[in-house]
Amino acid sequence: MNASSLPSAGRLMFDELLLQPNLRLRVGEHVVDIGALRVVTHPEHPRLTSKAAAVLIELVRHAGDTVTRDALLDRVWADRVTTPDVLTQAIKELRRAFGDDAKPSQYIETIPKVGYRLLAAVSLLDAEPLAVDTARHAPAGNDPVLIDAGPARPAEPPRAARLTRYWLLLGLAVAVALAAAVAWRRGAEAPRGNGHWIASDIRALTSDPGSERRPAVSPDGMRVAYARFDPSSGAKGVDRLVMRATGQSQAVRITAKSESSEEVPAWSPDGSQIAFERLADDRCTVYIVSSLGGAEREVGPCQNYLRHYFDWAPDGKALITAQNPGASDDMVLMRWDLATGAKLPMQYERMADAQDLEAHYSPDGKLIAFRRGLAPYSDLCVMAASGGAVRQVTQLHSRIRGLAWTPDSRGLIFSSNHDGHFTLYTVALDGGEVHELGVGPAEYPAAARAADVVTYEIPRKTSRLAWAAVGANNPIPELLAKSTGSDSSPAFSPDGGRIAFISDRSGAQQVWVYDFATLEVTALTEFRDALLVNPAWSADGKRLLVTVRGKENPGLVEIDLASRRQRMISKSGQDVLSANYGPDPDSYLLVMGGSSRHNQLVLLERAGHEDERQMPLAVGIEHMELDADARRLYYTKNAQSALFSRDLAGGEEKLVTPLIESTLIDGWRVVDGRIWYVGKVAWKPTELMEFDPATGAQRVLVHIDTELHDVGFGASPKRDRVVITPLGTEDTDVGSFRITRAD
Repeated sequence: MNASSLPSAGRLMFDELLLQPNLRLRVGEHVVDIGALRVVTHPEHPRLTSKAAAVLIELVRHAGDTVTRDALLDRVWADRVTTPDVLTQAIKELRRAFGDDAKPSQYIETIPKVGYRLLAAVSLLDAEPLAVDTARHAPAGNDPVLIDAGPARPAEPPRAARLTRYWLLLGLAVAVALAAAVAWRRGAEAPRGNGHWIASDIRALTSDPGSERRPAVSPDGMRVAYARFDPSSGAKGVDRLVMRATGQSQAVRITAKSESSEEVPAWSPDGSQIAFERLADDRCTVYIVSSLGGAEREVGPCQNYLRHYFDWAPDGKALITAQNPGASDDMVLMRWDLATGAKLPMQYERMADAQDLEAHYSPDGKLIAFRRGLAPYSDLCVMAASGGAVRQVTQLHSRIRGLAWTPDSRGLIFSSNHDGHFTLYTVALDGGEVHELGVGPAEYPAAARAADVVTYEIPRKTSRLAWAAVGANNPIPELLAKSTGSDSSPAFSPDGGRIAFISDRSGAQQVWVYDFATLEVTALTEFRDALLVNPAWSADGKRLLVTVRGKENPGLVEIDLASRRQRMISKSGQDVLSANYGPDPDSYLLVMGGSSRHNQLVLLERAGHEDERQMPLAVGIEHMELDADARRLYYTKNAQSALFSRDLAGGEEKLVTPLIESTLIDGWRVVDGRIWYVGKVAWKPTELMEFDPATGAQRVLVHIDTELHDVGFGASPKRDRVVITPLGTEDTDVGSFRITRAD
């Protein structure tokens, strides 16, 4: 059976998935990026040739069965006269890429005088793992080595259903692969609709080694500027600002020689200039350079590079940005005059502690869209270009990474992970309906002002579970439970024998546990399209609590580790943003959704009993931690540059320290009555600090030469180690597509 014999429904899905870009396959122990022609798990290996990748696709298409040499030659080299040697070389190339030097082979078996057979297990990273049953095809005395594609799964469905699902999903994997590998960046794909806007001609613009980030497309849609990693510049390498055509062309540098990183380019309305940031240590300065290159002009310093976004005003005489106006953590939209350097706050509807940033003028110049609320609880708002009344157009309370206007000024394009992975969505201004564009993974979209072209980041980076000794002199983190996925939010069990963490190593975010005794990792959940937040251990180590957000996902879930049974803690319709265990049995601390200003912290007592009750504790909460021994609650608040605390028995809220800002999110913990926190975010090296609320003293716990994008960490019960998720490989690329209105 092959893809051509699928039932009609399967063929329709097959045809639709032919349009999906950025396919990654797991083949045995390795991840293959078909579009980029590379084995991600062997980054040092040269890129695959297009013919070798096409041979791999054919073997995947018939995984577990023998594919004859003639069939491979006819399929892959149908357009040219060849000799059989070209197939032999392609097989050798694949084996080298997989490190498949075992005898007998563990990946591709040679059937003498007949053909080849793929032995390794195959799965789509964004789909259910496909375990290839090669045992039933194996010749006697030559059993293949099977690589487990994921954790143990529940009892299998009946054989007929299992075979139907197997062939359907395997056909879909090949269908997606053909879009990227056989056509090889062919573009001009048929458009896909979402009811309001459709994306077409989806393709990767870059695939160079290293990262290309934060693309900005010119007003006419013909050129794209972006930051490209330059490993040759200094000991650690920096990002350089380069530009290329949106068609096939070479990238050229447009800025002066500098030893500092250059980031976030933004085109002027007429396309003649580009504004950008230059970073040195933890400082940033905005410059302007001609889009043709040449002399640069300094505009002025950025207040905080981690949350500094800017765009051009329609008249080209100013930038629109955001700035903290005082001691609090709120942010106000500002007009930054390029002639005088003056920053004047815009007059518009806002509360005193709002956090407004990432503003963009609509293509017609009549409106301004912006993000209200820093991570992790953001939404999108719109107002007139002159200021005044503000209208919130989304109700997501999620992380948003980048926003842009649709060319018709009738909607917004944005990246969010409210359904699990960062992907692109549109929202219509006239109805507030949010629809997925079908472009992902994707972050930081940028749209042309006078064309239908949108560019975006294709995020390709991993964070790895590791631990480091507290008090050591610049220790090298020791990797745990190695994989090609991304790990986050690690937490030690109370006895220190296990670590719970969130990972997408099986293709979707799940809760996993690493056991030090067996050195094994086990998936505890099988959620789909879910965003998982803050796994937390019960005091006896028998249960785990996790917040599950996304489409049709339950909210707050408690997992019994012995039985794997799940218990629903929150009620239907409750928007739980994060949670932790409370001080008593059957008690929980929940941050409930509202606007970011009105997120409410409640104590849920006697959960599941007839006398269950909720007690409000505080509002506007970003992150909270409980000191169970002292029965004291610590928390950060929206737009407040400080850590607060209060006694669970009552009493007033107290200021603890201004060292912990709400922008740190979950990068701090209460440990033995002290506060441990990450001193630097998204910057290398990382320092883990300790603050003592009783004395006001602080000290460095450990200085690690690594970078943390996910700042969540866990402390061992003996307080001698911390578990972190440092940044691993990063190979982000730039993508583009065309966007049109569907109605």
